[in-house]
Amino acid sequence: MFLIIRISFFILSVLFLSCSGQKAKSNPKKYRCNYTDRTLFIDGELDEPQWGQASWSDYFIDIEGDASPVPWHKTRMKMLWGKHYLYVAAELEEPHLWATLTDRDAIIYRDNDFEVFIDPDGDGLNYYELEINAMGTEFDLFLDKPYNKKGTADISWDFKGLKSEVSLAGTLNDASDTDNNWTVEIAIPWEAFSANTGLIPVNGDTWRMNFSRVQWDLDTINLHYKKKVNSETGKPLPEHNWVWSEQGAVNMHIPEKWGFIEFTGKPEDLLSDLPEFWIWMSAYRMKSEKEWDRTFQSLKSIGITGLLIAADTIVLKKVIPIANQYNMQVHAWMWTMNSYDAKPEWLSVNRLGHSLADQKAYVDYYKFMCPALPEVQDFILSKMDALSRIEGLSGIHMDYVRYVDVILPVGLWDKYGLVQDHIMPDFDYGYHPHMRQLYEEEYGIDPFLADDIEHDSTWLQFRLNELNKTVTKLRDFTNYKGLDITAAVFPTPEMSREMVRQDWDKWGLDYYFPMVYHSFYNEDIDWIRNVVYENKATLHADAKVFCGLFLPVLKSGNDLTEAINAAYAGGADGIAFFDFNALNKNQIEQISRIVKMKKP
Repeated sequence: MFLIIRISFFILSVLFLSCSGQKAKSNPKKYRCNYTDRTLFIDGELDEPQWGQASWSDYFIDIEGDASPVPWHKTRMKMLWGKHYLYVAAELEEPHLWATLTDRDAIIYRDNDFEVFIDPDGDGLNYYELEINAMGTEFDLFLDKPYNKKGTADISWDFKGLKSEVSLAGTLNDASDTDNNWTVEIAIPWEAFSANTGLIPVNGDTWRMNFSRVQWDLDTINLHYKKKVNSETGKPLPEHNWVWSEQGAVNMHIPEKWGFIEFTGKPEDLLSDLPEFWIWMSAYRMKSEKEWDRTFQSLKSIGITGLLIAADTIVLKKVIPIANQYNMQVHAWMWTMNSYDAKPEWLSVNRLGHSLADQKAYVDYYKFMCPALPEVQDFILSKMDALSRIEGLSGIHMDYVRYVDVILPVGLWDKYGLVQDHIMPDFDYGYHPHMRQLYEEEYGIDPFLADDIEHDSTWLQFRLNELNKTVTKLRDFTNYKGLDITAAVFPTPEMSREMVRQDWDKWGLDYYFPMVYHSFYNEDIDWIRNVVYENKATLHADAKVFCGLFLPVLKSGNDLTEAINAAYAGGADGIAFFDFNALNKNQIEQISRIVKMKKP
């Protein structure tokens, strides 16, 4: 809310304080913000188990404190913090749900709203504000200093990556009934703060924050709500301002009056048990329990404690307890956008209008689906849901999270008799009728009718964004289920965008497995170091990169050792091997030797 001062009250307050010789005092509130190691699913419902770890704040009071009436509708908030986000939730009692503003960065406090104010370093300068109404419309801004110090609000500034949703217990803008409340759920990426302050909290840090609720008096006219007006002036009556920590004046922009948020509860070494060495393996051919026991015991003995297992739920339920006995983490290796049991009408279409249902692209098993289709998203989520119910599973590993290869790695051109030094319409996919319809609705043209659409950056980014939206849903769902989510991706984000329409540095996954298969690109082993270095420089600081190595071309001499050392020289957090069936005795000895050397 911008600076608002009630002149009459201000004058009376000055007179009172002058006569009494005392200064009004207020004690800023304090709140302990607990750590969660799971990414929350933001839907406004507040039903995630993680929210049970957070305590509710005191109910809000009037902005001026005890001198003003107690708010007649209850408001409270709670908070969590995690590896990637600051989480804020609020519950607002409301018998008359009302909102009118739909445009982002409209002045939202002209409606009833919920507001968040954040000063990370507590110096009263360079702070942030976020407002949300019951429609979920957002308004965020950045201030270099308060208005009374001639500060300027930068309304063009945005919390990049902000996620927020509201949930209504009642009917919006319908005066014919009585409503119950509305809830707000917010996730603010740490990167949004670091862009200006460079600050991300650690255990024990304290930030200055406050929370406000703007509430207008309403009249009912023909079953619709309208602000009450002053009969003499014809202007709306002043709004009510209810806050978590009192300000002592009708002015939220006094940061030194805000409350204190203490960040606490983060484990000293959250990732201490994260496997460093992983291996892809298929378990569709079920061995006996004794055979699996010997397999996992052997892998554990050489230092491989992360397993990316492709299997159905029946097999996974049998092998996971065996792996867990050896303290090995299992991620279900799942083909995502490419699915053998996809319905024909879901399959992707190329620039020539040919569907994968009717025409092969490279290999018979390429059955890539259109990521923008709601039916496809539901189909994938149902598979993830079934996997998430398996006891002992640590995560879900997504493979084929992309479109059909637009351009194959150069080392594979001869295999398919192609020279792909340009975009070929036969292999330029993503033209499903639903995708084209969405694009036309936004940009006013069917991609089939556009000139040189293959090279149009807007069309490329549109397809990337549609896949990103789907990945976000999958990520949030998996984290909500209490599981990690990872993905096998092409070597670098830049290569991925060009070759397979994959924008993986935007996904915010728990960690990544780039397939740095140097032989596919006719490169030498040292290329691995450069690729990993590029990934670590591109991703945010917390992102974990496990370099995927292709075992069949690393069989002789010390090639595998050289490849592992190259990955670590580039900054890799660990190594993943493709795959178990290609692992030979020489490679086992090299992995074991490196693991022993790395142990303290």
